[in-house]
Amino acid sequence: MASDANSNPNELSAASNGSPLQRCGRCLKAHYCSTECQRADWQNHKRSCKKSDYTPPEGMSSAGGFLDTMFGGSNLDKLTKRECYIQLIDSYRMRVEDDYKYGADNHGLYAGEDPRPEFAHFLDLAEKRNGLLPQWWNKESKTACEAMGADGSKENWADLSCAVEKHDIQDHYKDNMMPMKLRLLAEKVYRKRVAGGL
Repeated sequence: MASDANSNPNELSAASNGSPLQRCGRCLKAHYCSTECQRADWQNHKRSCKKSDYTPPEGMSSAGGFLDTMFGGSNLDKLTKRECYIQLIDSYRMRVEDDYKYGADNHGLYAGEDPRPEFAHFLDLAEKRNGLLPQWWNKESKTACEAMGADGSKENWADLSCAVEKHDIQDHYKDNMMPMKLRLLAEKVYRKRVAGGL
């Protein structure tokens, strides 16, 4: 079902299956119950579809710009060493969780493996990403970050042998956007999204 800009979006809040309506990515005005509906309506809609005048805030004009704003190195630079290590560990742990949950890709902890070698590889990749890690990062930093992840004491939030889920991250950081920030950081390290997509 297609809806134009004159329709009341509150009346069209969900598709027949109960999921929210999707919006045309170009004009941001037409609403559809599915991608298939949007494709079927394209011949009619393309006559009135004009690029939206909406301009995202500075630094968020593209996914790359958003990533660069969040994790171009400058934000990790603003953290203490301990906070930086924890966010790198949590970014890795969140990625392992997402690969398991969305990509049916069991590795590390979810495959019953020691997660430390895989996390060391994650840090190796992060070191190759120009400007991602803080300027103070060095071999000793990597060793300290790996040691923090290997610390299995009860007091250590960043224990690599403990799985984390989205709600755990939100509760720990008191930030509902933190799971997404950590996912974006992992995408920048791996240079790819989760296999199943998010």
